[in-house]
Amino acid sequence: MKSRSEMTILEHLAELRLVLLKVVIAVVLLSVVAFLFGEKILVLLMQVSDPSFITNRWLCHLAGLLNSPELCINSLRLSFTNIELAGQFTLHVRLAIFGGAIVAAPYSIATIATFISPALKENEKNLWLKFLFASLAFFVIGVVFGYFIIAPIAVHFLANYCLSGLIVNQITVQSFIRTVIQTVFAMGLSFELPLIVFYLTKWHVIEKDVLKRNRPIALIVLLTLAAIITPPDVFSMIIVAVPLWMLYEISIFATKWATNK
Repeated sequence: MKSRSEMTILEHLAELRLVLLKVVIAVVLLSVVAFLFGEKILVLLMQVSDPSFITNRWLCHLAGLLNSPELCINSLRLSFTNIELAGQFTLHVRLAIFGGAIVAAPYSIATIATFISPALKENEKNLWLKFLFASLAFFVIGVVFGYFIIAPIAVHFLANYCLSGLIVNQITVQSFIRTVIQTVFAMGLSFELPLIVFYLTKWHVIEKDVLKRNRPIALIVLLTLAAIITPPDVFSMIIVAVPLWMLYEISIFATKWATNK
């Protein structure tokens, strides 16, 4: 069998094709399994709007203790509509693919990493593994934060936002699920910021002091964003703003660490 260094470009492409085929097959098979649990996946995503959801219950309990009713979010159950004939079936299929892709992610990452690693030097392999584990850890933390904190607050904000009294909200289940998934994944990607900053600084793409210099601007932006999407009370704004600010400070630390490595 040829070594990687002896393989032609076409042979590399053929091997890459095989790797991608394995990933696609894994996603398809697990999507079929996820299809059987479509309703459970749907309920899991819809939970963020339910008054019994842990975050909503905790905030409403806190609202009573602090005598701040604005802090109690999603106290009323939302109702959803479907306006397309094949809407529920299409949603079921999309949820199955979503679930299959999530469950298959560890296998997909490992398969792609196995394909890439032979082309790396020993020290590069260690760096590659560290990058994979760190990015996965940051992403999972971001997804958890997005699901339990940001998504319920975002749903409350969007469901109660009123441009005009002439408009009656009729929320489709598709738009709700899409919003929740986008919000959760956006937070997962946002939590990759320290890692991205670390490598951009290490590769001299950005200056090490750029985040530190712009700290006041970042603080204003984060506080403004938190004030917009949260109920009109200081406590809920702090719940959102503080973790995001901590993420920014970790990114500043990452720039210092990158220059010392």
